[in-house]
Amino acid sequence: MARPTESSEDPAAQHRSRDELPPRDESSNEENTLERAQATLTLATAWLANLQSLAQLEFSRTLVAGKRILALQLLLLPLALALVLSLCGGAGLLGYYFSQSIYVGFAVFVLVQLLIVAGILLYHRRLSAMLGFHETRRQAKEAISDVFQSIK
Repeated sequence: MARPTESSEDPAAQHRSRDELPPRDESSNEENTLERAQATLTLATAWLANLQSLAQLEFSRTLVAGKRILALQLLLLPLALALVLSLCGGAGLLGYYFSQSIYVGFAVFVLVQLLIVAGILLYHRRLSAMLGFHETRRQAKEAISDVFQSIK
């Protein structure tokens, strides 16, 4: 009796498997690799183009929003000054009302202004300490020293 893998006259009796692939040609393997690389490069190029256009749109949106915020702040500056001046005037008026002396009222007015200016200066000093990239510089120096240590 003939085995199924051996040649026989009945073609249905022949052994065939999906796992057995015909030997690949070396040039088709290279072509496949080149096609995959080209597809990957095309995809990466498309992504980079999309990311670039997105970044440009977000940058222009940020510029427009920044201009509008600046315009609002310029409008609010005189209003804020008027508010502070009226609060100081109100405090001076209360000082005059309770003491019935124009000198005490004026002193309260000036004192409240000095307190507000001192508070603004303290806050300005606190904000100035936050300016800059102190931590970034420190991390960069540490990274550079680590790289130099690993080289040695």
